[in-house]
Amino acid sequence: MKQLLFAVLALSLLVPAVSMAHPGHEHKLMGTISSIDKNMVVMKTTDGETVTLEILPITTFKKGAQKGSQADLKAGMRIAVSATENGKTMRARDVQYSAPASTAKQ
Repeated sequence: MKQLLFAVLALSLLVPAVSMAHPGHEHKLMGTISSIDKNMVVMKTTDGETVTLEILPITTFKKGAQKGSQADLKAGMRIAVSATENGKTMRARDVQYSAPASTAKQ
């Protein structure tokens, strides 16, 4: 009986810890830029969700395999982002994008 009581008590203490095990964990998002305003980027994800990304001084940008720049970002561009939650916005850690496909001259 004591073992059962101990097990129930231990489980009741463990359950809240499990639900808080990943606060601030990283999210991977893919989508299209809807708008850009200073250090805020609004994107529509592939799931149809609208997400606001905060660009921080530590945010890195990659254009394919090379280093990129925030100045390269334009509305309509497809991006992949690693970010953490911060209330209603997401803090972007890494932003990856590729150059738009060039149109071949015929």
